Amino acid sequence: MNPQSSLATRAVIVTADDFGYSREVNAGIIRAHREGILTAASLMVAAAARDEAAALAHENPNLDVGLHLVACRGRSTLAPDQLPGLVDASGNFLESPVWAGLRYFFNRTIRTQLRDEIRAQIELHLQLVGRLDHIDGHLNFHVHPIIADLLLDLCAEYRVPCIRLPREAVFTTLALAHDNAARKIVEAGIFRALSRRARRLASDRGIRSTDWLFGLHQSGHLTDDYVLGVIARLRPGLTEFYFHPATDLGGTPPALEAQREVAILTSLRVRAAFEGQGVRLTNFAEIARARNAPMTSIPVCQAPI
Repeated sequence: MNPQSSLATRAVIVTADDFGYSREVNAGIIRAHREGILTAASLMVAAAARDEAAALAHENPNLDVGLHLVACRGRSTLAPDQLPGLVDASGNFLESPVWAGLRYFFNRTIRTQLRDEIRAQIELHLQLVGRLDHIDGHLNFHVHPIIADLLLDLCAEYRVPCIRLPREAVFTTLALAHDNAARKIVEAGIFRALSRRARRLASDRGIRSTDWLFGLHQSGHLTDDYVLGVIARLRPGLTEFYFHPATDLGGTPPALEAQREVAILTSLRVRAAFEGQGVRLTNFAEIARARNAPMTSIPVCQAPI
């Protein structure tokens, strides 16, 4: 492929996780969409500010809102008495990803409850937003082997066309950010294996994902320079780059890292880098509409300047 054709086939979906978690997160996401490059978000349907997030989704129809599936560090959609052994009396999942992952893998008795809860989150999302073009997971738990099996069957049933596969080009990230190298390499090995399995299952069901992804290994430590470095190294194909932005509304301020991500997403330097590299911004809704078309015919998502 020659350089000109490579440039022509690079497209990026810029996603924000945790929509609905708080008013601060909601505000950060909407600002990053209206004033910046954010093209998609994923909604936590049982979170405290989900009703506001759903209303904002309807007010901003160009923001593609998918489901941020929660199975750890969050609340269930179904009542606790419907999920015995899966959540506590207040409807909270386990806080520890390690213990939650082990429980889901070895405790066969709760798999029906997991399926019921995943179905309930999908149906509530459809009720709140009206459409569902992509699903990802809080802490990327959606690629856990047990959850992936259940989720992908339900994606096929509900005709959800896209999911996230958290398989990042770790050596690109390490070239740009040398911190926590051992953790990143271990993390990459785990999620690469889980994503490979999930991709095979998704492909069997006609469910798509992006070719590349960033946002996993450098989560919480993003900078303008890192993002600019990723843009300069984007490969041909479709890439998802996900963030966790939040804005200070004058109450309890969100983490500085989350506020910094709003600044990155609204940075003129970052926008100019996308434009200068000839990279198109798109979203999962556009991919779903063009799912049978080649990359060169996928329309550009018009993010406001």
